[in-house]
Amino acid sequence: MLICYLGVLISSSNSLPLSTNKRWIVDEATGKRVKLVCAHWVGDLSPMVVEGLDKSPLNDIVHQFHDKGFNCVRLSYSTYLFTRYANQTVAETLSGLDLPEATKAAIAKHNPWVLNTTHLEAYEAVVDALDKNGVMVTIDNHVSLPDWCCGNDDGNGFFGDRHIDPQEWLRGLSFVATYFKEKPHVVAVDLRNELTNARQSKHDWYEYMRKGARTIHEANPKVLVIVVIATVPTPFYAI
Repeated sequence: MLICYLGVLISSSNSLPLSTNKRWIVDEATGKRVKLVCAHWVGDLSPMVVEGLDKSPLNDIVHQFHDKGFNCVRLSYSTYLFTRYANQTVAETLSGLDLPEATKAAIAKHNPWVLNTTHLEAYEAVVDALDKNGVMVTIDNHVSLPDWCCGNDDGNGFFGDRHIDPQEWLRGLSFVATYFKEKPHVVAVDLRNELTNARQSKHDWYEYMRKGARTIHEANPKVLVIVVIATVPTPFYAI
């Protein structure tokens, strides 16, 4: 599990949904500024479940975010999780991976419920656990093929690469925005993490970012849309 700051921000009580006023994120009902402190929780790797389930029960992990002062989690996923493997069970996926038996046994020990759930059900269970603990969620499309980000030759770098079919990417965004629409603590959807490689072009970036934002907004006008612009040395987040 990786933890990184999405903003230099402090938690405050607020109602949901959130909105924007110029450069600020605000409570839609009151107009007061809402400050987010977000941790990043990895869920986009080849097992297609969040990291750490072989170490601790899900609720124990979730409690740590709140206890350490985070009011938000950036929960990553791979496009294929929802467009190709949503109904495949976690056990089926793990059986096809070259994982130590000890890792599978540890998941069975700490989170036995997860093995016979589908990937969609497992992801939703994490969202719900965060919700119950009052932690807001930004759902982050990190990659398409479930894998570690980011390499220039991994096929996950830019639109038109082997694993970034724009139409499948848009279907994934639409699914996420629609499926989690009734969960008020899902406050934002992240279009894509750090799109960059030798094939990148400003024209294509602007075209697909606009399409992605419209797709999310049409499915759920109450959720914020986050755009990650890859820069050196760190990415810039825009909402």
